[in-house]
Amino acid sequence: MMPKYLTPLPLFFTSILAQSALSYPSFPNTSTLDPHQTPNYTFDELYNLTNRFLQNHMYPNNIAQSLAINSTLLSDDVLGRVDATRDYAGRELNTEYLFGLFANIALNPDAFTLLGYPINYTFTRFLGIGNVVSFAAIIEYKLPVTGTTIPQELDFWVTYNDKGEISQYDGNFRYLQWQLTSTIASIAKAQNLSSSTSLLPILHAKLANSICETATTFCNGTNLQYANQQACENHLYNETRFGDGWEWGMDEDNKAECIDLFDVSA
Repeated sequence: MMPKYLTPLPLFFTSILAQSALSYPSFPNTSTLDPHQTPNYTFDELYNLTNRFLQNHMYPNNIAQSLAINSTLLSDDVLGRVDATRDYAGRELNTEYLFGLFANIALNPDAFTLLGYPINYTFTRFLGIGNVVSFAAIIEYKLPVTGTTIPQELDFWVTYNDKGEISQYDGNFRYLQWQLTSTIASIAKAQNLSSSTSLLPILHAKLANSICETATTFCNGTNLQYANQQACENHLYNETRFGDGWEWGMDEDNKAECIDLFDVSA
């Protein structure tokens, strides 16, 4: 399946790649380290490495990372885990979900999704020693569906290799269920509905339509998922639950909300 974020981009976005706006900090050459020796970075170096990652996670910098397919911020054998979704192994898959997913939301504002894309961040905690970092940050996400922003706390444990690349990470999106509930309530208010419950069937139908447009456009041949748009929407709306935020990563084939997560990253 061809990733949607690989489609031709407007001149504005291609200029971002040419400019390479971020200045990458330099670090001592530790390539002569014994492969079994753990890198020993200073506190400032660890902070700069982590700050560099978050800068690139933000829109529009995440576009350049996603187009790279294999981000040089990540090691070739990087292992990642996000509490709300699943485990990710390898540079390409982690690039897709750390950068491509959010860049794709920003580049397709008319596509219906309950997710947002990151535009700003503030560290609230930072601890680092050797090659290990534990940090918390408040990420500000722009929600295209409501045109508003919402804060999301992100807790991360990260390790870096001797090249300054992320080799492992464990991420936790705090209060994700609250964030999704709040988003749905905001949509209900904008639609003049009496309650969020009244909105769920509408959201379910919109998600099914958006997901199926992606599936029928990009999944064909050996990647064919559904015979046509109608068959796809029938499955997702009539045979699939809407689901809750805390269920992400748990049998995503049976929840439209989870499939939405993988749809926007496709």
